[in-house]
Amino acid sequence: MKTRSFIFLLIVCVPFLFQSCSVPQNLVKLQPFDESTKWLYGQAFARDSINGIIYEAGFDQVVETTYLFDFDITNRSNLDILINPADFYYIPLNDSLQPMGKEFHANDPEEEILDIEKRLSVTEARRKSNLALSLLGLGVDITTAAITASDDNPHNDFLRTDMFDAVQAGNIANEFESTDLKQLRDSWMKSTIRKTTLAPGYSMKGKVFFPVFPGAKYIELMLPVDDQCIKILFQQKYIPVQ
Repeated sequence: MKTRSFIFLLIVCVPFLFQSCSVPQNLVKLQPFDESTKWLYGQAFARDSINGIIYEAGFDQVVETTYLFDFDITNRSNLDILINPADFYYIPLNDSLQPMGKEFHANDPEEEILDIEKRLSVTEARRKSNLALSLLGLGVDITTAAITASDDNPHNDFLRTDMFDAVQAGNIANEFESTDLKQLRDSWMKSTIRKTTLAPGYSMKGKVFFPVFPGAKYIELMLPVDDQCIKILFQQKYIPVQ
């Protein structure tokens, strides 16, 4: 009787468990609030300027807990200007366009790259240590293999070691981690807006990352230009996938 009850319970519950585990998340989109936008391959860019410094910002996507934006910045003034994405931030707003809390700053590419380089240094030190352990393990394996091969007692076979293989497994994992970190570092170095003194007549393009604020109805980008700020408003929308 207990077995039948358990089977019945399993039949009833399993479909609900699979259904609850496979529910897709709604898509998150940030759309420029101002209708006067520029479109590029399906991506809407909002545009504003102060004193000849032109910012164009377009929402790309949400990756986990991060907004990805594409920026195009042009200097049409007569002076150099320092562009530092660490100074970019946004303010989350409610339905009434009132602030909902603190400001959220963009990720600083220089800090991200420095953190990755620190982690790469750790993997390099681990690689050198593993190399020494590999040589040691190989020597131990050869020695124990020779001992057990010359010993007729089968009860001593357990003395044979596989240290080299164990260390090699660690080497492979370390190499994978190192490769991933190098690719991540290259992405930060080559695809993001980085701290740059932008000369007159020049422009720069790249991505800027911000932390996600799910409860906001709008987010207002704040982009400093000297002692002023360019403000670009986006509306946050959740699009159901079913």
